[in-house]
Formats: sequence, C-alpha cells, structure tokens
Amino acid sequence: MFIPRFTLLTTLKWVTVCALFCVVLAHAAAGSYWATALSVAVLSVVVILLVQAFTFVIIAAFSKVFGKQQLPARTPQGGIQTNPDERYLPGKPTTERSP
Repeated sequence: MFIPRFTLLTTLKWVTVCALFCVVLAHAAAGSYWATALSVAVLSVVVILLVQAFTFVIIAAFSKVFGKQQLPARTPQGGIQTNPDERYLPGKPTTERSP
C-alpha cells in the first residue's frame, strides 16, 4: 500500500495547499517580492528533499551491490558480538580460558 490512509478529506487538503501555492506563484510572477521569496524558499526545500532522497537511493543501491552483510556472532556465553573474533567463527577450535 503506497498511501495507507488515502481519503477524500486528505485529497481536498492537498488540493487547497497546492491552490494557495499557485496563488503565491501568480503574485511572484506579477513582481511581488514577498511571493518571490516564499516561492524560492518552498521550492528550495522541495529540491533539497529530492536530492537527499536520490542520494539515499543511490547509496542503498551501491551498498546492496558492493557491500557485505555482517551477521552478528554469538559467543559461547550466549551474548552477541558485532565484530566476530576468529575463535567464535564456526569450525575454529575454541580455547578454554584458565581461571
């Protein structure tokens, strides 16, 4: 589900926000300084969010292709270790600790 709670009220709210922004754009086209500043600010935020989303997708794709998956190692005491030692890897002989 892309938009889980898609209702008519939500659609009307977004249409109203877009209509108000179009009015601000019309004032900006007419030469109003406040409308130009507001339009540039809103469009800058949108562009920044799109660049961040694009960067996230590119990095996620590279990590899927070139990254290695690190599984946590379980210690003999039942704990979890993120960077496994050689002694905790399967097939390696374990050394007993002397008290």
